[in-house]
Amino acid sequence: MTDASETDFAKRLFPAEERPYRAPLLVALTALLLGLLVQALFYEQPLGISFPIWAGAMALAAVALALYVNRRPSVQGLGVVVPLLFFAVMSAIRMEPMTLVLSLGLTLALFLLWVRTFRTGSLPGFGWLDFALAFAWVPIEAWLRPWRVLSEASRRLVGERGSRSAILAVVRGLLLAIPVLVVFALLLTAADLVFADYMRAAFSWLNLERLAEVANRTILAVLAAIFFLGAFVAATRDPGDRRLLGKERPIVKPFLGFTESVVVIGAVDLLFAVFVFVQFRYLFGGQANIAAAGYTYAEYARRGFGELVAVAVLTLGMILLLAQFGRREVASQRIWFNGLSAALVGLVGAILGSALMRVLMYEDAYGFTRLRTYTHIAIYWIAVMCVAFLVLLLLGRLRLFAPACAIGLLGFAATLSVINVDGFIVRQNAARMDQTGLVDTAYLSSLSSDALPALAGLAMRSFEPARSELLGRLACRQIALQQGTAGLRWPSYHFSDAAALRALAPLQATLGKFQVNWGGDRWVWTVKIAGEDVPCTGGLD
Repeated sequence: MTDASETDFAKRLFPAEERPYRAPLLVALTALLLGLLVQALFYEQPLGISFPIWAGAMALAAVALALYVNRRPSVQGLGVVVPLLFFAVMSAIRMEPMTLVLSLGLTLALFLLWVRTFRTGSLPGFGWLDFALAFAWVPIEAWLRPWRVLSEASRRLVGERGSRSAILAVVRGLLLAIPVLVVFALLLTAADLVFADYMRAAFSWLNLERLAEVANRTILAVLAAIFFLGAFVAATRDPGDRRLLGKERPIVKPFLGFTESVVVIGAVDLLFAVFVFVQFRYLFGGQANIAAAGYTYAEYARRGFGELVAVAVLTLGMILLLAQFGRREVASQRIWFNGLSAALVGLVGAILGSALMRVLMYEDAYGFTRLRTYTHIAIYWIAVMCVAFLVLLLLGRLRLFAPACAIGLLGFAATLSVINVDGFIVRQNAARMDQTGLVDTAYLSSLSSDALPALAGLAMRSFEPARSELLGRLACRQIALQQGTAGLRWPSYHFSDAAALRALAPLQATLGKFQVNWGGDRWVWTVKIAGEDVPCTGGLD
């Protein structure tokens, strides 16, 4: 076969996006090194700085390999790496549950989006289906794509066919010999006591638990390596076939009549207008009007802020569906639809204002909690989304609302990370204590390590009995942190725990006066405060 015919055959066998990599062995070995890094960082260890180290190594390896094998990443697509690394780092800084879950989840979600847009940078043009396809298909694709590279790498590793066959034959022979040797060795050790002593001495190093651990670590490393290799192959494929879904033409043509659409929106407009009127009369009208209706200010505020936030989100979704599937064939119909939709978005803004008022009233009456803080921050981000939705609606670019929502979610999560939710709660409740003298020591003591620096400061400036209650529970938390971090290896180092221990160190003499015990009727950790055994909240239970 001539060189030209060989080239033609290669092109037919491997289309442009499927041709072997320039250095398949290097790509496979890099994936293996990343797999080994995964088992070293995560095997039977709590998350800590291990997660941002993994994220940084993964991103660096992907970019370096892509450049080396001439599959250059899109500069626009590299923008995904910035928030990816930000949230990976925040997972090692914050321990508040919602912040931690969002940081971990968004890091992984951004990784999937980066794989999907690695060479195209098309993320700003994504629609809802494009996001869904990335999250559903990329994990599957990562398991389907690595095998051709592995096959090519193994061929390069063992050489030509003859030597490869000889090596594989030896490997197969050893695999067949092992179970045979085990069976005969067991029979011979049972037949001769002296031979059994020699065998025990020869294999004294063998530890089944250690072998099981080695096997588990190996499996984890191999699976992680295969997944990274598959994700890398999926990311660096020719992006020509990755068209955005529904951008050129809708997947489902509009089928809902214009009249039906405006009737739905008009009816909701009317309902929301009545609700907003009631809000202006009672909620925005002040405490006197609420009392006249037979409710206390706190009772009125307690109900509904979560439901109102849900109403706002569902309303935007309803308008989006009507805009997608409703027919608007002439300019007058588009004007009517946009006008009624804009009015509805405005009423949603008033509803969000009502929800915010309720949250503020509830916070004034009972102080800050995690749920109230989440809702408080979410209301502002939903308001931003409403403004973005209205602008895109009027511009006829509602497809861009999907990436706008993604940005809003990233902004919400970043806000939680930056303000330090648990520390924020302590600071806000400390300000409330200064005004009212009231503080919920049990709740504040149950917060994560993120809260402990602020809680230590609050304890030292509080008055009795809150001071003793806070210091006693901080004594429990200090013991919990010391015992919980004592046996951890460096990949599990967490900045939140370290900052908490540093904040509690100056109080050691004071905290040491409290007696922390394990036991009691329920066998929990307790601390003796004012002669009474109090359960340790958020400690060692």
